[in-house]
Amino acid sequence: MGRHYKGVADALALLHRAAEAERQWAVCAATLPDESKRQLFRQWWAEASVAQAAGRYVRSCPRYLRGLTCGAKKKDGTHCRSTTLCANGRCKFHGGASTGPRTPEGRARAIENLKLDRLKRGNS
Repeated sequence: MGRHYKGVADALALLHRAAEAERQWAVCAATLPDESKRQLFRQWWAEASVAQAAGRYVRSCPRYLRGLTCGAKKKDGTHCRSTTLCANGRCKFHGGASTGPRTPEGRARAIENLKLDRLKRGNS
């Protein structure tokens, strides 16, 4: 009976050590500039993508990276404050969204898909 309690105590101690390490890292990361946080975000995104493709558990975005803004300079001179970031650490308006096909083959495929979609919907 006693060894079960020891196993639980060991697991709890491990969890407490991991939580303390994450807290210390969060305090350290809070002092980083936004560009360094954006690099950490890109690294996390890449690791999460690999894990998801392999069917493994994907850990949610770390707390110290939540609330990170796009930060791109807009036309009016202010910085973008969007917090919905894509893989490159910018929002969909400042480098996160696709700009469309560039090659002639890609453009031909896009037009073909558009035609197929219109046929499916009944719009010519």
